[in-house]
Amino acid sequence: MASIKLSDGLIKHFNISNYTQSKPGGQKTVFIVTIEEQKYALKIINIADDRFDREVKICKQFNSNNGIPTIIGIEKYGKDTIILEEYISGEDLSDLILEYNGNEHKVCKLIFSIGTILKPVWESKYVHRDLKPQNIRIRKNGEPVVLDFGIARALEEDTITASGGQPLSWLFASPEQYAGKKQLISYRTDFFCLGIVAYHLYTNSLPFGNNRDEINKSFQGNKLIVNTGSEFIDTLCNNVFKMNPSERPRRIETFLKLNKV
Repeated sequence: MASIKLSDGLIKHFNISNYTQSKPGGQKTVFIVTIEEQKYALKIINIADDRFDREVKICKQFNSNNGIPTIIGIEKYGKDTIILEEYISGEDLSDLILEYNGNEHKVCKLIFSIGTILKPVWESKYVHRDLKPQNIRIRKNGEPVVLDFGIARALEEDTITASGGQPLSWLFASPEQYAGKKQLISYRTDFFCLGIVAYHLYTNSLPFGNNRDEINKSFQGNKLIVNTGSEFIDTLCNNVFKMNPSERPRRIETFLKLNKV
């Protein structure tokens, strides 16, 4: 990853004593900065579009939720928008897969915690739509934090499309996301994606294939049955791995109960 430097003016403006680049540039570049001996995530937004507005809106609305990063402040700096956000000390779930491999209790506990974090978000008619290990950070105490609400969809906003050029992490996507069926997207879409995450953690593999052709073939069938050898993981996955979202758990509480071990 090519290193990007913060400008001297921005360093002085925020009184930054030290920094490292966390994620590459594009529309959003993330730095881990130290200000008055405290670490923060500093996001430089080059284009403040609908994705940016939604992410900020959701994070601010649920600022008291320990499972969602707290926004410290937002301000314009030159042509960019700067977000100063809580720094989550820990590791991305994508770097911890092997710690969950074969441990059904640990996997179900994690998915239950993520579902509990997202429950008020779902109840407020938002859908994350990009739940994958890279967007889940595990604090040092083991508690998860859900990141990157950039492609979240507000179910009551007709202007937000299901595909329409939006980024899609297809390895962890639901059938309706693949098909671009906006009208079918709901919190039950997130249920499906969390089922893939659970399967991936437990088996260190993916349930429907490792490339587009394999996944497309899987999604052309009417049944998506998996058999991991774990009663708990299979119960969770086979309840949410339904082609038709209406066949997945209707109530959030029902989904959460699937993760009880």
